[in-house]
Amino acid sequence: MLVEQIDNASNLDTLKLWPPLLSMLSSPEPDLRRYAAWVIGTAVQNNQKAQTHLHQYKGVKKLVERLDDDEYRVKTKILYALGSQLHHFPPAARQFEEVGGWGKLRGCLEDVDEGSELQRRVAFFLANYLADEGVDASKIQEHGFLERFIEILKRSKDEADLRERVLQAVHMLMRRTNATEEHKADLKGMLPGLKEQHPDALDHEQWHSLENQLSL
Repeated sequence: MLVEQIDNASNLDTLKLWPPLLSMLSSPEPDLRRYAAWVIGTAVQNNQKAQTHLHQYKGVKKLVERLDDDEYRVKTKILYALGSQLHHFPPAARQFEEVGGWGKLRGCLEDVDEGSELQRRVAFFLANYLADEGVDASKIQEHGFLERFIEILKRSKDEADLRERVLQAVHMLMRRTNATEEHKADLKGMLPGLKEQHPDALDHEQWHSLENQLSL
């Protein structure tokens, strides 16, 4: 699609396309809401100029509001758009926190009626966000993401892809937040089995880092 090209994505503002695109997030048609979220995520991905424009239109607020969407497929694309907007763009992260984004994101981990895809995307979102140096992880810790991820690791033994994404998020959470001794003990007990079952979820250095964090 044309919007995937950086020049075209940056020109969405010049062409005054951001307002109608954002308005589609409130369309009564689920496919239009999903498509709008996908276009937004594609437009701002690795494109600071487009991220700035979306920020000026309070796009993060509008996207966070759609995390309560009734349609599961819409929410997965909303997560894609939010992840693209927050990546390497601190103003969007601040706006995300101001509008209650972390609480809404945490709620997505409970939405399992239609499978585990949303949980997998939340884990991917968090791992990517926490990979940026200097991010504020205090709200992530407050909302109990690590506790929920530990529960998922315990209960999702037949879902390799989900567990690998969650392991990547757990690795970053252990680096950026202060885990309780109870959570450390839970993870330490599971670690040998997780490492045996999913050796490629983390590279050698990451496994070593996680083991060290659990021993502190």
